[in-house]
Amino acid sequence: MAVQSSPPFNLTGVVHLPPMPGYASSPGLDRVIEFAIEEARTLERAGFTGVLIENEGDRPHVLKVSDEYIEKTSRIIRSVKAVTKLPVGFEILYDMVGSVRAGIEGGADFVRLDVFTDDTEVRWGVVKGCTAEVGELRRTFAGSFPQIWADIHVKHGRNLSGRSLAESTRLAIEHGVDALIVTGTVTGEAPTIADCVEMRRNAQGLPVLIGSGFSVDNASTLRAVCDGTVVASSVQVDGRFDLARCQRLVEALAMREGATA
Repeated sequence: MAVQSSPPFNLTGVVHLPPMPGYASSPGLDRVIEFAIEEARTLERAGFTGVLIENEGDRPHVLKVSDEYIEKTSRIIRSVKAVTKLPVGFEILYDMVGSVRAGIEGGADFVRLDVFTDDTEVRWGVVKGCTAEVGELRRTFAGSFPQIWADIHVKHGRNLSGRSLAESTRLAIEHGVDALIVTGTVTGEAPTIADCVEMRRNAQGLPVLIGSGFSVDNASTLRAVCDGTVVASSVQVDGRFDLARCQRLVEALAMREGATA
């Protein structure tokens, strides 16, 4: 009887864009696109399995972006997809429905939603759960709809629903999520092992990804309780991906795979 191998570990790097046009410190859309392409190429060279682009440099973030903004972000997605074989995802902080619209228009492979099931208070205001709106977009654009990767009780946010992690996980699955993300409470802080195990217990076979604090130092421990990670700060220097750091993380995971083979 053939031995079934486990799915490969999902190692997705989060590209933190410079400010978009409309912000005083923006370098302009062409340079933002160049930046995203350069970062994606570094991730591909290092051996990562995916690219997630976020408008991290926008300050302040807003809860609803314009149609013009969505068109510009869709251009970024298309430009990056043209130069890499890796899956490309996108997120607009903190316009969740706008994120999905940009993903559809740009042909993204997936969209990350910091808020999906539960109203959540963040620094910029209250971000509403968007399961109904995302469901409508899914029905309308069924042929070109990206995967939805949803954070459950996201870092930097105060969940207003009163639901437990398990309850929110099950609700996200009911609304068609494709991957579940678990985080610590702040950037650079890993989730607890207990939270990872709890989410996996309720994930119904969907991948559970760690969304904060994953690094070379804890890769061996966290690898055992998740199916992948979206990672940024631990492999960046001054906001850019450092090839050597990225490669060390890939090597650490490869060692873990070898130990469990």
